[in-house]
Parts: sequence; C-alpha cells; structure tokens
Amino acid sequence: MTALGYIYLTMDRESQVTVAEQQRAIQAYAKSLGLTVEEFFVEQGGALRTPFRERKEAARLLAGVQPGDTLIALKSEWILGSAKEGVRLILSLRKASVSLFCMDLKENISLATERRLVVSEGGSSLVLAVLTALAACETSKHGESIKATKRHQKREGKYLGGPVPFGWQVEGEYLIQDRKQQQIIKEIVSLRSDRWSYRDIVRKLQERHALQVSHEGVRRILMSNAQKKEEEGKRKSSGKKKKNP
Repeated sequence: MTALGYIYLTMDRESQVTVAEQQRAIQAYAKSLGLTVEEFFVEQGGALRTPFRERKEAARLLAGVQPGDTLIALKSEWILGSAKEGVRLILSLRKASVSLFCMDLKENISLATERRLVVSEGGSSLVLAVLTALAACETSKHGESIKATKRHQKREGKYLGGPVPFGWQVEGEYLIQDRKQQQIIKEIVSLRSDRWSYRDIVRKLQERHALQVSHEGVRRILMSNAQKKEEEGKRKSSGKKKKNP
C-alpha cells in the first residue's frame, strides 16, 4: 500500500499554489489517514480540460499504481477535469482498487471506506452519481444545442453545407437566389401548371437553355422550390411577430 501525491500547478500565477505548500498539505492529510506519501508527481502547465490520464505526470502516476494504493490531491477540479472524464477516472480507479482522496471533498471518492467497523460508501457513490448525471446532461445538452443552432440557422436562411439547391448560390454564410436559374424554375412551374409531363419539360429545357436534367431532376427542383418558399414564408412571418410583439 503506497500513498502518492499529485501536485498541479495552474497556468494562472496569481491562483497558483506552490509545490512546497501542496506537498505540506498533502503530507499532513496523508498522516491523518495513517499514511506517508512516498512520491509526488508534479504537473506543470497542463490544461484542466485535458483528461487526467492524458497528462504527462498523471499518466506516469497511473501507470505505476497497484491495488491498495492511495492517491491524494489538493483539489478535485485538478483531477476530474469534466463530468465525463471524472466518471471514467473514478470507475477505472475503483476497478483497480485504488483510493482517490481530493482534500476539498474530504472523502475517498473512488472506494467505499470502513468507519467504526461498518462499511460506508462515504461520498464515493454520491460523487459518482452526480458526475454520471452531469455527464449525461452535458452529452444531451450538447446534442440539443447543435440541433437548435442548426434549426435557427436554417430559419435565418444560412447555408449549412451539402448540395446547393438549383436556383440558389452560396454567398458568405447564406444561400441567395441565382437569377438565371430562378427564371428557369418559373418556366418549369408554369409548364407544370399547364399539365406538361416531366419528360416534356426536360425536352423543352434542353431546347431553350441546353440544360441537361432528368425528369427526376425536374421533380426535385419543383419540390425544393416549394420547400424554399415555405421556409421563406416562415421567416417573414417570424419577422413580423418580432416587430409586433
């Protein structure tokens, strides 16, 4: 059973806790647990969002731990990084039978602890449950946020990638009308309203504009045009509501 100390030096000099201060605090905490820290791992300049296992010193620490070892750090935020990564780290330490003490939480957050001859989960289950919930929320909110953003951008007429519809062209972030192609669309709509077949419309377009398009292509142009008109109508309606709350 070995006690190991993890020291993290933030890039922000003003809020940085020195190596000596962290060593003293961790050694004192280890002593309260009946342990002595045998080795310190000092992490310098790594971003908090970087997963613990991907940091240089943290990776070296994890590579050498054995079942029954104890890891001690001053602050949980220096270890967990994010809800998702926190869950992964705690589960991996639990599986390896390694204790993790974050002094600001005052608990072993990876393993159950024994108190007064009664096994107690302490804060480990609570922390894991909270982190699991937060991880699910982060994933869910991220997906919902992306979808909501795309819906909003689409309503604003922004180009979101993919094939550019016939009758339109990309300018900056937006789709704008291509005048020449829009005129062709008007002809297609007029011919279709006069009950021309798709194949007859194809021949007419080849004669008038040398446009090579299939009868299925003509059908898609009409569908896309109807969809764009519907979207434009919604944007105008939304704009009126904003002006007249």
